[in-house]
Amino acid sequence: MKKETNMVLILFGLAIPIFSINLSRTTWGPEKGGHGYYIRFSGEHTFEFIYSGEGGGQSVLGTYTQKGENVTLTTVTINDWGELPDYIKQKTINCKITEANSLFSEYKIIGSGGMELWSVNHKPKNGEKVLLNEHTVFILHSNGIVNENARLREGPGLQYRFFTFYFEDEDIERNALPKGYGLKIFGYSDLKTTVDEVEQPWYYCSFRKNMWEEQFGWIWGGLIDLK
Repeated sequence: MKKETNMVLILFGLAIPIFSINLSRTTWGPEKGGHGYYIRFSGEHTFEFIYSGEGGGQSVLGTYTQKGENVTLTTVTINDWGELPDYIKQKTINCKITEANSLFSEYKIIGSGGMELWSVNHKPKNGEKVLLNEHTVFILHSNGIVNENARLREGPGLQYRFFTFYFEDEDIERNALPKGYGLKIFGYSDLKTTVDEVEQPWYYCSFRKNMWEEQFGWIWGGLIDLK
């Protein structure tokens, strides 16, 4: 995705960057990915809302105009209201592209009717620092494998509650991931914990519980082998 910084506006002694994201051939969706509605922009000033997830959903076509960070979407093919989000049901959706301090995307597009979608094409780079629920996280795009049974926690520390969950087609409630299970790594905390004289940071990661659902949380680094 092309990122253009057009100018810097000097106002009352402050430098305010004015940026413009070229929407052509970009895709925007839920912050953490997964199922839900995505919007895909073409190079001909047209767009399509596409549903990704169980059961499918209605695709909606339209046209768009862009002036800097301001975008206007005009929907043209809504045949059945069905279970469409309220913002898609609008004939005209006025949007604005903003910076997003997120592990998953550097930009999001906010529109009337409650629309809020994140850029799939422009993700933070490794080493960038972001905030997640007031925790400092350094971006790390990687994969990992659990090397011992590992609990997934709500925050980066042993004091945080661990999750319980069910795998698909299992009747057993689990409170830890089994050894050898694969993870998707998004970043690591500046907080470290020492266990058995081993000091390691906490990693924010996810694993897939079933075809459509991922579980996100924190695992102590001593229980993960990075790939």
